[in-house]
Amino acid sequence: MAWCTDMEKEKLRNEIALIDQEVIGLVSRRTSLAERIGRMKMSEGLPIKDPAVEAKVIARYRSYAEMEGLDPEDGERLAKLLIEIAIKKETQR
Repeated sequence: MAWCTDMEKEKLRNEIALIDQEVIGLVSRRTSLAERIGRMKMSEGLPIKDPAVEAKVIARYRSYAEMEGLDPEDGERLAKLLIEIAIKKETQR
């Protein structure tokens, strides 16, 4: 019985690994889009950081997390991390 449990755990871990790869791919796509926005802002003389936009992103992630049965605080932490990654990429020159 333990052997089946071990196999099932390994199967689930492999599925998680595939999802992790998808998540990284999506973060990469998101970051590329943010980088394009950053270039547009720079050409317009606008600041990279926009607290109003960041607040909307955070609210959106809190809402998405709640809709998926996750803690909105976790959604907020994820949003802040993604914003940090985007700003880092937007300011790299």
